Amino acid sequence: MLNRIRGPFNINLPALRAGVAAVEDQSFVDAAVAHNTKWLNWLSTEIAKLGYKVTPSVGNFLLIHFNTAEQAKAADDFLSSHGLILRAVSSYGLPAALRLSVGTEEANHAVVASLKEFCS
Repeated sequence: MLNRIRGPFNINLPALRAGVAAVEDQSFVDAAVAHNTKWLNWLSTEIAKLGYKVTPSVGNFLLIHFNTAEQAKAADDFLSSHGLILRAVSSYGLPAALRLSVGTEEANHAVVASLKEFCS
């Protein structure tokens, strides 16, 4: 019964306290914003160079648009086979798009390299 009313991203009390501590740590917040800004811009530029449309973002993720839902699914399968997990967003009415969260420098480079391999 509880699962019927529970929110989709509920957390426990220790996780909530850790989140509050992180948000109150201004140097952590500043570093996270700087990292996100740098890599969001880089990812958007590099993915656009490959011919994919990228929705401008101010969050910690971007949307990569493919020509068709089938192409998005094939890209998702290809990236997954390389250990890269993106999120399909068809349930949000975007069947031809994938959501990419900004990651570490290594992960960001891996996504771009894998997309380059996918489209060649």
